[in-house]
Amino acid sequence: MVMKTYSGSCHCCAVRFEADIDFAEGSTRCNCSVCTKARAWFVSVPPERARLLAGADALTDYQWTPAGRRPHLHYQFCKTCGIRCFGKDGDAAAGTAFWYVNVAALDDVNPDEVASAPLRYIDGRHDKYDQVPKDTRLL
Repeated sequence: MVMKTYSGSCHCCAVRFEADIDFAEGSTRCNCSVCTKARAWFVSVPPERARLLAGADALTDYQWTPAGRRPHLHYQFCKTCGIRCFGKDGDAAAGTAFWYVNVAALDDVNPDEVASAPLRYIDGRHDKYDQVPKDTRLL
């Protein structure tokens, strides 16, 4: 596969974005409580490969901080329709910043292209991001 620019939006189209994605790099599903409840399926991209085109004023931020840990993931939602298009994490100054783009929010993705891409499962529920959860059936 190759790097392509994909367009995405929330349900009501108040939030619109684009991201340069190579699905050969794979996509991810996580079993943490937030991702499980949202049925999240995402692809991570560096900030320079993602752009908010419209709707900065329509976004709201949810940030969950597990007990004893630093605040990290910023879940970005449309205030009107509630769809999570993407999120952000990391430190730009340290070179660790990234966007995680909701694959389901991409408007012009080819289903065959995504279905044939590698899929990673991560055990976020137990903070073992380098391991596959024991049960992936509902992810």
